[in-house]
Formats: sequence, structure tokens, C-alpha cells
Amino acid sequence: MVIDEHIRADGELVRTHLEVADGGKVRIVADDVRGELSVAAVEKVMSRYGRPLDPDIPVTGDAIDLGAARLVRLRFKAAVDADARDWLVWAAPGAEPLAALATGVAAALRYLVMRLTEEREERDG
Repeated sequence: MVIDEHIRADGELVRTHLEVADGGKVRIVADDVRGELSVAAVEKVMSRYGRPLDPDIPVTGDAIDLGAARLVRLRFKAAVDADARDWLVWAAPGAEPLAALATGVAAALRYLVMRLTEEREERDG
């Protein structure tokens, strides 16, 4: 599922994809990073950046199931926005849905993958 699209300063389009990987992991794939994180890491990022979603907003859009939870890409246009924005909604059983701007979540996930890759390379030599 594409969770973010943006244009770099050099004019190149970057798409960040999130996929289910083996072993209960989540694969993050972008032009500049590629790696896996735990579902708990994604949940932590959503808990950090997400805010409770208004119950009147229907949670619809592309979705990916991550264990018992579901991550949904929601396109929503608030009254104050000129254009609709992409949001990610974390919907877990027994908890209210949390919504965060997709660009921020994607950036945080890409950063975590980059840091884990650097640490692994340093450790393995």
C-alpha cells in the first residue's frame, strides 16, 4: 500500500510503500530506503503522531491488516484545507482510531528503517 508520495528537491517522485512481510514484520520500501520493522514499531509511531479520529469521519480507503490492527490510508478534506490530504488511521480492537498525516508517519518509518540499517551495518562491520 502506498502511504506517501512526495517530490524531492531534485524533482524526483518518491513513493513510500508499506507491505506485510514474513514473521509478523512490516516492510517499508521507498526509493532511498528498504527494510523491515515490527508491527509494534508502526503502532508506536501511530501512537506518537496520531490523534483520535472524529467518530463522524468514515474510515475508508486502502487498508492493510497488521495483526489484529488495521492501517487505513484515508483521503480527507477538512473545512480549512484547500485540497484533501492523505491520513493514516490506526484502527485496533478496543481502542479509538488514531489518525496522523501520512507524510509525517512515512518520514518517521523511513527514518527508523535507515537507523536500524546503519546500526546493523556498524555492528556487522
